[in-house]
Amino acid sequence: MDRQQTLLQEQANKWLEQQKCGFTTEQEEQFQYWLSLNPDHKTIFEESKQIDGLLAQFSEQEIENLSTSKVFRFSQANVWMATAACLAIFMISLISFTLLPHTESSDYSAQYSSAIGEQLKVNLPEGSKLYLDAQTNLNINFNEHIRSNTLVKGRALFDVTTNPKRPFIVNTDTTKITVLGTKFTVDKKPLNTRIRVSHGRVKVQSNQHIVELIQGQQAYVNEQGISVENINPTLIDAWQHGRLIFDNTPLNEVFVEFNRYHDREFKFASNELSQLPLSGTFNASELDNFLKLLPHVVPVEIKTEKDQIIINKL
Repeated sequence: MDRQQTLLQEQANKWLEQQKCGFTTEQEEQFQYWLSLNPDHKTIFEESKQIDGLLAQFSEQEIENLSTSKVFRFSQANVWMATAACLAIFMISLISFTLLPHTESSDYSAQYSSAIGEQLKVNLPEGSKLYLDAQTNLNINFNEHIRSNTLVKGRALFDVTTNPKRPFIVNTDTTKITVLGTKFTVDKKPLNTRIRVSHGRVKVQSNQHIVELIQGQQAYVNEQGISVENINPTLIDAWQHGRLIFDNTPLNEVFVEFNRYHDREFKFASNELSQLPLSGTFNASELDNFLKLLPHVVPVEIKTEKDQIIINKL
């Protein structure tokens, strides 16, 4: 099986540990959202829960004894316990074997998904690294000639190993980005795609337009074409460290960014308010603090009705 299943197993184990400690309301919502993303999530979580339940019947010493070659005299009372322990050990061994990534072949396929507020790091077999922001879906299909990625939704940072014989390509529905060895981010939104280059160089193609980006440049791709501008390359991966940086960014886009990490509904009283510009650096996890600060920065009033946040003119 591929690395995606290894990743899902790690996620399932994390959710299981949190569940055993007791979910907060927000954690419960995020857990249910994770389950709903893919039927495999529920299957793997239930398997992890079953194994955990079997192992809970034994002490660490009993499990260790069962895995040695010593001879034991089992009473009728502990025959079931020994059988259950063997089954648990067998299931763990089976899952460990099937989830080991196979890197002998240059062919590699996987699907990666992150939940609300979740960021993922993925080490690919050929040495490249991926960093997925919250609410991101990415499909991978590598062969001996090409390393193809499709960003279905969200934002990802790609740290690509150099291999001129196997170009690394990222596709969105309207954009194709080709690299040989570089570090860059791709942020796919409903109406546009943004590419930012941290170092190296990438080629961006959309319909009849082609541009090359170098370190410290970004491109916006939409129906009108491709626009390029210079940026500070040190700020490209700020989201990996929980920071959201805005520079005259319309408020509606600001709230879209925050909603990668929070499951809240925002409503503007008018389109004019949604286009108010905002600049500053904020903590992605501190939505409530941001909402308290916002009326002191722009002329708006924040009201909360049930789970909906309403932005009115001050």
